[in-house]
Amino acid sequence: ADVKLIKGSGLECDESALTGESLPVEKHLLDEAYTGAVVSRGEMTAAVEKTGLKTFFGKTAKLIEEAKSKSHFEQALIRIGNYLIIMAVFLILIILIVGMFRHENLMEILRFALVLTVASIPVALPAILTVTMAVGAANLARKQAIVRKLAAIEELAGVDVLCSDKTGTLTENRLSVAEPLPAPAYDKDEVLLYAALASQQDNHDAIDDAIFERLKRNGDAAEHLSQFTIDQFTPFDPVRKRTEVRGRDHLDLPVVISKGAPQAIFALLGDPQSRPGKIPQPGR
Repeated sequence: ADVKLIKGSGLECDESALTGESLPVEKHLLDEAYTGAVVSRGEMTAAVEKTGLKTFFGKTAKLIEEAKSKSHFEQALIRIGNYLIIMAVFLILIILIVGMFRHENLMEILRFALVLTVASIPVALPAILTVTMAVGAANLARKQAIVRKLAAIEELAGVDVLCSDKTGTLTENRLSVAEPLPAPAYDKDEVLLYAALASQQDNHDAIDDAIFERLKRNGDAAEHLSQFTIDQFTPFDPVRKRTEVRGRDHLDLPVVISKGAPQAIFALLGDPQSRPGKIPQPGR
């Protein structure tokens, strides 16, 4: 059921199944929570507002059902079949009229009309075109493209612009940490270590989980994690847009580490001259 949040705060919902958004969505008082969303953090009191097909998920399912239509390929087959049937009926009428004027045997006329009707109906056309499409699907499979609907081959051949849902379709709907690009004074292991220190594994935040997953594949950085002592952790909030941790390193020296949005981190640098310029992006 779709519900309205009427009491509490600090709720986050995973709505990736509905909207494709990979990050949890923060909910506030009087916001709506939809059917199919999964609570990833916090709890709030809610009142049920909509159920069944009246929910956001139900309306989406109904729109998808209504959007089903015959493909251009299927429409072309129907038009060809209708054209041939009309031509056959027209010829049969001419044969009947001519035969009656010539006083020919009625059974012979009907037999000839029946043969003409059977011959004019394109019974084998769908089978031939299906085999042709299957050959095309086999060629696409060799290029690692899986075809679930044969008619889609002809449809895709006429596409100029393709608009597609990204999350879960073109991507895996799973956050992962790419190769770090450290500043000249640091290396990749240090960047991963500091990112993990500014994260909390118990909260199961999507970004924090991705950082710890990346850290597991880097044994050296994971070993140094236990050498730090955490005194204070400030969680992420929408205003500050960053987390902050204060503690001590393996030499018992005080450290302050922050992780968050680029603009929030750059603002901590103070001197605009010390801020980085354009960050190179791998693969471009």
